[in-house]
Amino acid sequence: MICQECEQFEKRVKKWNCTNGVIDPLPYIDDMVKPHRHLISEGRSQDGAGGYKLTFQCLRCDRWWNISTWGLVGTINIWPQPPIKQSFG
Repeated sequence: MICQECEQFEKRVKKWNCTNGVIDPLPYIDDMVKPHRHLISEGRSQDGAGGYKLTFQCLRCDRWWNISTWGLVGTINIWPQPPIKQSFG
């Protein structure tokens, strides 16, 4: 089950796309993440075409989020990521 803070985080990202769709979103990711007290960064990578992929985990509801940004267009794509399962053996 998704927590209320994750719901609000998803709404902030969607609002960004509707109101600021022509501005590079990367410098503003912190503003979207900061109000979520239980969201921590788990990694960041560049795709070689001017985009970035960021991964966050919510410590409250254990939801993982992938955020894909592309500065040339100014959009953010966000989707829940299933938890990473580790295999031992």
